[in-house]
Amino acid sequence: MELTFILNIVATAAVIIGLVFGLTQLRHYHLSQKRDSALYLLNSYQTGEFSQGIWTILSIPDGLTKVEIDERVGEEIKVVYLVMSTWESIGILVFHNEISMDMVEDAFSDPITLSWQKLELYVSAMREEHQSETIFEWFQWLAEQMKDREKNRSPVPAYIAHKKWTSNRG
Repeated sequence: MELTFILNIVATAAVIIGLVFGLTQLRHYHLSQKRDSALYLLNSYQTGEFSQGIWTILSIPDGLTKVEIDERVGEEIKVVYLVMSTWESIGILVFHNEISMDMVEDAFSDPITLSWQKLELYVSAMREEHQSETIFEWFQWLAEQMKDREKNRSPVPAYIAHKKWTSNRG
């Protein structure tokens, strides 16, 4: 009886240790995925075309129609679409918890909200032209989320908010 009892305890302990190990590995995998997503977010958008798109969008006066924007930016519309598509993709990733809203806000809050401010009429005209309310829906959603977050708390620049920050990495 004692040997059977001891073997049952050992088997139970092995199962419990295996479950704990598996859950730990799953957690590490999840954290690794989040880190990889964050790196992707920060690195993949640091291109000359993306920067040109942001610059082009920010140079557009508020309140222009789609026709006026098309005329104003000409061939640069390609980089404007690149930026809008980027915001669309980021909106989807945030919604599905692949990247955190806090990280997106830290990295892109103003460019996203300003892009929407400049391009809202443009997107509305596209939706009407193509009879589809889903065109750049996640870009709009992301911009509205950013604005709502700013209503609840005033944004504080990183150089002020984290002035006393020190690295915990020795």
